[in-house]
Amino acid sequence: MRTGRYADHGPRSSARIALTFDDGPGRLTEPVLDVLGARGARATFNVLGERVEGRERLLRRILEEGHEIGSHAFHHEHLGGRPLEAWRQLRRTGAALQEAVGIRPSVFRAPYGHVSRGVVAAAGVLGMTTVGWDVDPRDYEAPPAKVIHQRVAAAIEPGSIVLLHDDRRALEPTVTALEKILATLAERGLEPVTVSELLEAPGQG
Repeated sequence: MRTGRYADHGPRSSARIALTFDDGPGRLTEPVLDVLGARGARATFNVLGERVEGRERLLRRILEEGHEIGSHAFHHEHLGGRPLEAWRQLRRTGAALQEAVGIRPSVFRAPYGHVSRGVVAAAGVLGMTTVGWDVDPRDYEAPPAKVIHQRVAAAIEPGSIVLLHDDRRALEPTVTALEKILATLAERGLEPVTVSELLEAPGQG
């Protein structure tokens, strides 16, 4: 029986880190892509299944520019301790993404990061790695860009997975901070890659 895999960071010996953006695709996805593209950086976008329809063009852009699409379940709700519901939502989101852009995600970020052993196992049954984070600048609280950057710079280390968001206009400081974050990573010799690349997991299928 597959028990699934959970990771909140990659190898500490790596010169790579992963930037992740949750709750989209949303109002800030395109500006985030613009900033990433200017720096040649790759990231993982953990999308909600309920936001897939009508945003196919944006999702295609994510893939075309070398980024990864992960699943953030179908609805943004607590799934810890609810493995059957998690399985259902992951299947539904996977089907929506398959129809929209022809891929099924290989990584799963639970809403609120709320997981349990059963939820990790449910994702594993579907061939997905459950991914947490070890750097959280709490950008969802919409602090100034300077604060977001400082929090990331203080906590990041080789192999880190950074939690960020791209769903609503109120989080525009995240986009501004991203430019400074990428500059700091370059100064420290850390390469932003997708979660699957960081964990050396199978890619989009």
